[in-house]
Amino acid sequence: MRILLVFGTRPEIIKLGPVYRALNDAGADIDVFWSGQHVELADGLLDLFGMTPTYRGAEVVLQMGLAGKHGVIMQQLDKILREVRYDWVVVQGDTTTAAAAATAAFTSRVPVAHVEAGLRTGTIMSPWPEEFNRRVIGQAAALHFVPTALARDNLLKEGVGPRRIAVVGNTVVDALLYVRKRIGPGYAPRDPDVATLPADKKLVLVTLHRRENIGEPMRDILLALRDLGGDGDKIIALPVHLNPGVRADVKAVLGDAPNVRLLAPLFYGDFVHLMGRAWTVVTDSGGVQEEAPTFGLQILIARESTERPEVIEAGFGTLVGSDRGKIVEGVRRLTEGSARQLLPAHNPFGDGAASRRIAECLTKSNVKPIECYTSHPSNYTPRQASR
Repeated sequence: MRILLVFGTRPEIIKLGPVYRALNDAGADIDVFWSGQHVELADGLLDLFGMTPTYRGAEVVLQMGLAGKHGVIMQQLDKILREVRYDWVVVQGDTTTAAAAATAAFTSRVPVAHVEAGLRTGTIMSPWPEEFNRRVIGQAAALHFVPTALARDNLLKEGVGPRRIAVVGNTVVDALLYVRKRIGPGYAPRDPDVATLPADKKLVLVTLHRRENIGEPMRDILLALRDLGGDGDKIIALPVHLNPGVRADVKAVLGDAPNVRLLAPLFYGDFVHLMGRAWTVVTDSGGVQEEAPTFGLQILIARESTERPEVIEAGFGTLVGSDRGKIVEGVRRLTEGSARQLLPAHNPFGDGAASRRIAECLTKSNVKPIECYTSHPSNYTPRQASR
C-alpha cells in the first residue's frame, strides 16, 4: 500500500501527525508532501510526530493570493502523481493545500481519502474560504473519514453513499493525548514568555486568525480583551498569528493593555500546556473547539456560526461572534470564584483512536476501504470484504 500524505498548515500537521504514525505502524509505504503553506507556525511539529517530508512545496508562500497558492500546489502535485503511482492521496480538513491536493489527485485518477470530512455550516461564505474548500474536497473524495455522526449525516444528505463514509472520531484528540503524555505534568515551556505567565492570575487563552474577522470584528474582540485585562484578576494570553492584518489590529488595540501578554506563535507542546492551565478560551479556531473539551474547558467561540455544533450541544462552547459585551460577560462568568469551572463530560469529537481506525481502513488486506463503514467510533467494527 503506497500512500501520499499531503499537508500545508500547522493544524494539518497536528491532525495528520497521528495518522502518519498509525499508517507507519500498519506497514504502509508513506510519502509526505508539505506545501509549506505555514512555515514559521510549523516549528517543531514535524519532529514531534517523527515526519520527514519526501517532497517540499516550492514558492507557495511567495504567492500573494489563494488562487496563486492553489495553482502552484496543483502543478507541483501533478508532476509527482505523474511520476509515482499511489493507492491513496490523504488530505485533511479544508485548507487551500487540501483542496488543491484533492483536485490534483482526482484529475490524476488517484483515490482521495478525506480526514475530518463532512463538516458544514451551510453558508458558503462562512467560514471563508474553508466552507468552499471542504465541499470541493467532498466532491473529489472516494472515502470520507468523518469525526462524528452529525458529519456523517451531512454527507448522507448530500448524496454520498454510506459505504464511502467511516465515522472514526477526530485525529486532533489523538494528537492532543499523545502530546499531553509526552510533555507530562512537570513540563517546562520552550517559550520563556509562556513560562513566566503569572500563576496568581486566572489564565484566559485566546486564539484569533479567521479572515472574516479581520477588520472591525477583530477590533471589537480585541477591545473586549482589553476590558477583561483591566479587571485585574485575569491574565490574557494571546499567541499572535503571523497574518499581517491580524498583527496590525492586535498591536493597535492591545499593545499597551494591562494584564495582556502577546506571545509569538507557540510550539504545540506549549499550547497544550496553556490549555491545561486555562480557565476559559476565546477563539475563532476550529481545532481549538475540538481540543478544549479534552480538558473540560468551556470556551467562547468568536464566530457567527460553527461547523462543529457538537461542541455547543455537549455544553463546552458558546457562540459569541465579535460581540464585545457577550465576550466580556462570558469570560467573567467563566472566571468567577476560586476554582476553574471544568465539565466532566467526554469530548464529543473522539476517544484518541481515530488514527488507528483510519490506518486500519486503508491498509487491512481483508477490509476494502470503500466498505469500511461504522456508525460511531465507540463501537467501531470494520466491515469484512465480500468474497
